[in-house]
Amino acid sequence: MNLPAARESARQGTLYPSVILHGGDAAARQSAALELGRILLCGAAPEERPCGVCRHCRRIAWPGEDSAPFHPDFLVLERDLKTSTSVEAVRELLKTAQVSPFEARGQVFVIASAESLSPEAANALLKSLEEPHLTAARNFFLLAPSRLDLLPTLRSRSLAIFLGAAEAVEEAAVAPLAHDFATVLAAYTASGAAIHLLTAAEVLGRAGGFEDPRAGRPWAVAAAAVVRSLDTAAGAPSRRARLALAEALLQAPSLRLRGIPAERILEGLVARHLAAP
Repeated sequence: MNLPAARESARQGTLYPSVILHGGDAAARQSAALELGRILLCGAAPEERPCGVCRHCRRIAWPGEDSAPFHPDFLVLERDLKTSTSVEAVRELLKTAQVSPFEARGQVFVIASAESLSPEAANALLKSLEEPHLTAARNFFLLAPSRLDLLPTLRSRSLAIFLGAAEAVEEAAVAPLAHDFATVLAAYTASGAAIHLLTAAEVLGRAGGFEDPRAGRPWAVAAAAVVRSLDTAAGAPSRRARLALAEALLQAPSLRLRGIPAERILEGLVARHLAAP
């Protein structure tokens, strides 16, 4: 499901109880959570949500500023430790999930950095996802750079909405890579020689900028080139395999931060997703 479809589901009250908002940057994920939260709790008629003027819409805001308004049925849990979100913080949040809404017709809970949930915290959250509220709507938004950063058990019980690459990529950077990548894939399809997969990884490495382990742009350019290759490289590897590779490339910065060289990551991901079974 994409974000426009999620908005419509929220208006109709049919949005899945647990939603993973992944991709984009932190600001995009926060904006999507706020918008969906306003739609879910807005007091206007469904077709007018969010109205932006009712007492619910006006009070739903991201916490952090002294002047930020507060809504008791829209709660945000941000990471409380340096590297993780603790089980204690999750349990404190979930205390509110055990009672009826204070003012609105439902409740919205946002986990701002769901990728940082400790295993114990994720399991505590999972129990609430498996036990829907009996008297009122209760929605959870799990915000993360990638849905793959979450435990499989959380992913299996949530609807994932991809918000796009974190950084815009220029057509001039993507087009030549896509052309060369498609050419190499055609050679691989024709011969089956694994050397072509190494060449494909080398082509993606031409995006440049991989020397900065924190950079997301080169991975976004490489992913865009893989997606673009769908228009020009027919046959094997399959469309599904290439889309899976593009998604994996968008998540690769986390591997880079572990000290793994970019060329090794590219080679491994290309081989994993595109090698013939």
